[in-house]
Amino acid sequence: MKRLLRLYLKTLWARAYVRIFGQMREATWVVASIVGGFFTMMTYVYLYRTLNAGAEFGGIIVLGGLMLPFFLNVLWGVATQLYWEKEMGNLEIMLVSPASLSAFLVGLSIGGAIHTLLRSTAVLFFGLVVFRVHFVVAHIPQAFLVFIVTLVAMYGLGIVFSSLFLYHGRDAWRTADLVMEPINVFAGTYFPARFLGVGLLAVAALIPATLGLDALRQLLIPTFVDGILDWRWELLILVGLGALLAFVAQWALRSLEYKARRDARLTLRWQ
Repeated sequence: MKRLLRLYLKTLWARAYVRIFGQMREATWVVASIVGGFFTMMTYVYLYRTLNAGAEFGGIIVLGGLMLPFFLNVLWGVATQLYWEKEMGNLEIMLVSPASLSAFLVGLSIGGAIHTLLRSTAVLFFGLVVFRVHFVVAHIPQAFLVFIVTLVAMYGLGIVFSSLFLYHGRDAWRTADLVMEPINVFAGTYFPARFLGVGLLAVAALIPATLGLDALRQLLIPTFVDGILDWRWELLILVGLGALLAFVAQWALRSLEYKARRDARLTLRWQ
């Protein structure tokens, strides 16, 4: 048991290391992601100001810009990862190695989250300095707890998607493109998700970013009154959703490994 745990942690760190330090070597990628996120956020801030919307919409946009890079990392850095490993010829090695697939994916999820934190912190900084957005400082500990729980649930969803995208084969890229904008809308990245209506909210609540963003806005924006539920209920739902997604992700990865080792059809199938 101790040996397996050591192998798991070493594999996790190896994958996280690449995401944390490897991507930092290409400074242009880091700068481009920060600048791109800033201009996207700026567009929506000035749009709401042109429409004479309330001051709280500046905070809504900044928090949406804070969460958006993590969602993109979940979709493009985790959900499509096994597909790209297969395309590069690494998936066979990963499947026959003694380390579990979950160690690979959890490691790259942690590394990706730490790397993405740089862009999100920059977006938050620009929001505070350039757009003069004010947040409730007294609720920062609760907001930090909601933020961490939301990330755990989001990356759990990304690991579940990684198995599904691998089965899609060459459609993985198109599938990621297809779901990116709808999920961005359902999460209420640039507007309060409550305006989606009851029917769409039932679907949107399955996306961790939806409830996470709504809870953060309730905690940090003084005049925000368009919450879906009380933030405490949303936190409990996120905890349950995170646990469920972790279970489903582990089951999907074990099924994936079993199928690949049993009939060798996963990576050798004709597309």
